[in-house]
Amino acid sequence: MALIKKLWMKKHRWKTISLLVLALAGGGWKWHQTKEAATDEFADDTRAEIVHGDLEVTFEELGDIAAKNIVHVASKVSGRIVKTFAQEGDTIQRGQSLAIIQPGKTEAEKFLPSTLKAPISGLLLRYLKDPDSNSPPKAWPEIGDFVTGIFQSQNPTYMLSVADMSKIIVRLKINEMDILKLKQNMKVTVEIDAVPDEVFPAKVTVISPQAEKERRGGKVFRVEVTLNDADPRLRSGMTARVKAVLDKRVEVLKMPLAALYQEKGLELVYLDIEGEDPKQVFVKTGLRTETDVEILEGLKEDQKVHTEKPVKFTKLSKEKFKERNKKIRAEQRKNGGKGKKRKMKRGRKGMRMSFRVH
Repeated sequence: MALIKKLWMKKHRWKTISLLVLALAGGGWKWHQTKEAATDEFADDTRAEIVHGDLEVTFEELGDIAAKNIVHVASKVSGRIVKTFAQEGDTIQRGQSLAIIQPGKTEAEKFLPSTLKAPISGLLLRYLKDPDSNSPPKAWPEIGDFVTGIFQSQNPTYMLSVADMSKIIVRLKINEMDILKLKQNMKVTVEIDAVPDEVFPAKVTVISPQAEKERRGGKVFRVEVTLNDADPRLRSGMTARVKAVLDKRVEVLKMPLAALYQEKGLELVYLDIEGEDPKQVFVKTGLRTETDVEILEGLKEDQKVHTEKPVKFTKLSKEKFKERNKKIRAEQRKNGGKGKKRKMKRGRKGMRMSFRVH
């Protein structure tokens, strides 16, 4: 009986081991399939196709709407306001009476009243000393307020402003790194947050030749953009977005900028080859945007390149690098020495390192 029991246990023990082996093998196969699928999915995410399309290098900056011509108004004489004829936001005409000032500080001083008149036609605004500061505009003048006249002081009381809204501008402060992108009379477009889905054509009319220091330590240049046509919906101080197309290419060969690398000062990509390791290929590039780059030589449409540097790849030989440099120098001599200067990034001595260009 003991012998039969022993034989039965031995037989079923081998059966159990066989089942465990099969289960582990099945699990391993499933894990391998999952890993392969994940690897393929990752590979698809790190490959980009060479396609034809348009490229645009754009400029964009925020500014404030303002009237081209704003006149700050002060009384000629010092005294108290005894009467007003207009309110903030009124549209007035040149020469129209705005207020009456009674000269003197006391009633005993009997001087003839002085009438404050509009110097230009436009929109009445509260006086704002510095549009670029965060300080609020001055309170609207009221009857009984004492004002200092321009005849009595070099620092008169400006009561209000008149804005000629027949010509509207956008005031900008442009960083010194971007100022050379703009040119006098360059065509731009203006978008107003308060007037969505509408684009206003405009042009650059003023570029300051002198930089100004900002409180944060940087340097900026004042720029004015003038709208082609005035619009009654626009108000002084509205936020405006100025856009310009600096350069454009139509239906060119392009790829993501993330796929462009540099090694020994030369531009290259890692070309994807089905069934083989990726290989390094020299390219010649043209226009670049923040995301894409134009391909002039080295690649064809529908080819794929890697946006992440592969672990295994076929390297270009030293001779190929020498030939490429020789070709570039010959092209530069042919073009009169004009050519794109490449900044070389160096690794440790004896190492060949490739870097993303962007």
